[in-house]
Amino acid sequence: MQRQYLSIDVGGTAIKSAVIDHSGNIIVKKRVDTPHQKGPFLHALTTIIDRQPIAAALCVSVPGIVNPVTGEVRFTGALGFMGEFALADYLRRYAGRPVYVGNDANCATLAEMWLGNLTGVANGAVITLGTSVGGGMVINGQLLHGPHFRAGELSAIINNADFADPHTATVGASTSAVRMIMAVAQACYLPDPKDGRRAFLEINRHNPAAWKIFSDFCRKVAVLIVNIQAVVDLDRVLLGGGISAQPVLITEVKRQFRQLQAQDRRLHDDIQMPAIMAAHFGNEANLLGALYGLLLKIEEE
Repeated sequence: MQRQYLSIDVGGTAIKSAVIDHSGNIIVKKRVDTPHQKGPFLHALTTIIDRQPIAAALCVSVPGIVNPVTGEVRFTGALGFMGEFALADYLRRYAGRPVYVGNDANCATLAEMWLGNLTGVANGAVITLGTSVGGGMVINGQLLHGPHFRAGELSAIINNADFADPHTATVGASTSAVRMIMAVAQACYLPDPKDGRRAFLEINRHNPAAWKIFSDFCRKVAVLIVNIQAVVDLDRVLLGGGISAQPVLITEVKRQFRQLQAQDRRLHDDIQMPAIMAAHFGNEANLLGALYGLLLKIEEE
């Protein structure tokens, strides 16, 4: 019987957990709502740990700036109430077992490196499209953290410095898949503004109102990939997030990339379009990637 590990994926809405074996096979999964106060939040984590005493080690994916060596986290977004917290030390003292803590987008990238569509790829990236935009970069076969552990913060890229309001000038503000879906729903008079499945029915039908919003969104994704390529020249870029399950996304982003190159000779001559694909893993990516981060850390030790 293979050794089993407890992997925890902390999100702003839910905390997912899974018992996973050394080969990446998920044995059991669970989900609880994310508390939004420090005490209840930590209690939720320790309760999950208490229910899996057989786990040989713990691995955790969290949103925020994470030092993967020490496991110290500066929580961001919906978990900003946690501030700066030495999460790995806290869980290690509580559980008495090895602990790995990683940034959520980096964990998603690690999953693709281990068992997904970045396996064997020396230079690649994962771009997660959701409420905002996340990212992970692989350079020379290694996950890029940067000296300040902020590499891959794609949402902070400024894509239009001429905007008077800096909050609308960044990739995170302008390239939200959630807002795109809501805009399609509004334009098509759909009853539920968050119903992505219904919104994509209109997109796939090429409803003019829906297609205009969607194609503009895909152009922004293509611009982001062009900008990344200008700096690091990747072999492969994976698109993740719920909408990556829609084949039309990959097709349209590729079309928009080629259109950008056709419109500017410099982009045509100087930028190589990478292989653009959907990420292999969906909701399980962070759980698997956190485990791979743990296994790599154990190997180094």
